[in-house]
Amino acid sequence: MEIGNVSDRRCSTGVLRRAAMVSALAAANFFVGACRSYLPVPPDKPIQDSSRVPSFGAKTRPLTNRNFERTAERLARGQYLANGLGACFECHGPSDLKHPGWPPIRGKEGSGFDLTPWGYPGQVAPNITPDHATGAGNWTDDMLARAIREGAGHDGHLLDPQAMPYEFYRSMSDEDLASIIVYLRSIPPVRNALPPYATHNKIVAPNAIPLFAPIPAPDLSTPVKRGAYFVQLGACQWCHTLRDENRRPLPGLEFAGGDLIVNHYDQASSANLTPDASGISYYDEAQFLKTIRTGKVGARKISPMMPWEYFGQATDDDLKAIFAYLRTLTPIHHRVDNTEPVAYCRICRRRHAGGALN
Repeated sequence: MEIGNVSDRRCSTGVLRRAAMVSALAAANFFVGACRSYLPVPPDKPIQDSSRVPSFGAKTRPLTNRNFERTAERLARGQYLANGLGACFECHGPSDLKHPGWPPIRGKEGSGFDLTPWGYPGQVAPNITPDHATGAGNWTDDMLARAIREGAGHDGHLLDPQAMPYEFYRSMSDEDLASIIVYLRSIPPVRNALPPYATHNKIVAPNAIPLFAPIPAPDLSTPVKRGAYFVQLGACQWCHTLRDENRRPLPGLEFAGGDLIVNHYDQASSANLTPDASGISYYDEAQFLKTIRTGKVGARKISPMMPWEYFGQATDDDLKAIFAYLRTLTPIHHRVDNTEPVAYCRICRRRHAGGALN
């Protein structure tokens, strides 16, 4: 979740992901191959005039003076979400590229990262540790909250949804939002100065919309409903649903994969997650859990651009719920195979691994 620009000590780029590498499970055909005591304070006490944004066209709501009560329950919940399905430190800190799954380098979690080498020139995942000189130590709770769910930095600048998936976090409940922020406030401060965030006027962000109403706890009464919520927190569609130039999902290709992600370290196309024969219809619950936990489909390795190392920290019940939800998706025929060359696909009209098979 990108929250602010580095030179201004940003806030949390969020609960979330080494840029659009996020959910690109890459191995052959699999998914290959992410406040109990809190009620939103009405924006009647703005602490900063942030309604002016560069010519991106978006408007931000004024910041409020709300604070989230620090409780043991929130701390535990926030730790679970940020280190698991939220995968906050996949983007907001360096990864250990020598180990399977590219886990965060210990002691540098949340310290921020320049995403330029990963294909996002000028994009910087800010230091979200409580360091006052280079991190989020001077940011308010509402600055973090607004960035995570509404896509506006501490100074009101628009966050690029290709580097921060706030469009999916919009459905995050108020309590889970508070829990993540409470946890981020608790991690050790790390002094790490980063280059300035390069703002520009060409960001397309249709979901950078102010939120004024409370977001209640989701209905988790069934595994499918629980899974639907966690698929949003995991931002699965960020990689597994192709978009047009206005970031609208391509009709008929929801969760059908085909997003070719390339950087200096790896290349993979996101898998078709639907229960079609070209997707993951052959998966059962046990195989799904094993793959997420180990990063392997049998002997085949999943690309670490799919944050399985983070997702694998979720509980069995939560992973089973995600699988239950994926089984309810509309089957879509769209073959993506990372063992095949990258080629033009007649179905999605993009280039991806195994595109010639369609």
